[in-house]
This record gives sequence, structure tokens and C-alpha cells, in this order.
Amino acid sequence: MSQEELRELYCARLEKEKQCYIAKVTGISKPVLSKFRNNKIDLYPYLFEKLEAYLLENH
Repeated sequence: MSQEELRELYCARLEKEKQCYIAKVTGISKPVLSKFRNNKIDLYPYLFEKLEAYLLENH
């Protein structure tokens, strides 16, 4: 999965869940998730794996 594919999956999930909940569950800070969502940064591999696992497990 690419950064862009994960970003699209994350943005779609935000229609159902709040960013603060996803941040709490994954351990990724809200500012990092916000910057990722707005295409300002790409996630480090370990953060990418955390978010990918959460989004794929809880769809």
C-alpha cells in the first residue's frame, strides 16, 4: 500500500470516526495525523504500519 492509498483510506475513515479517537488508539499524535491527512507529510514506516494495521483491522 502506498502513502497516498493509506491517506485516502484514512480520510474515508474520518467520515465515521474522530481523529482524536484514532490518535488515541494508534498512539500517533493528532498533529501528525492532521499533517498526513492534508498531504503535508508522509508517515515514517513505523507510524505507517500502525495506521495501516488499525484501518485494515477495523474496517
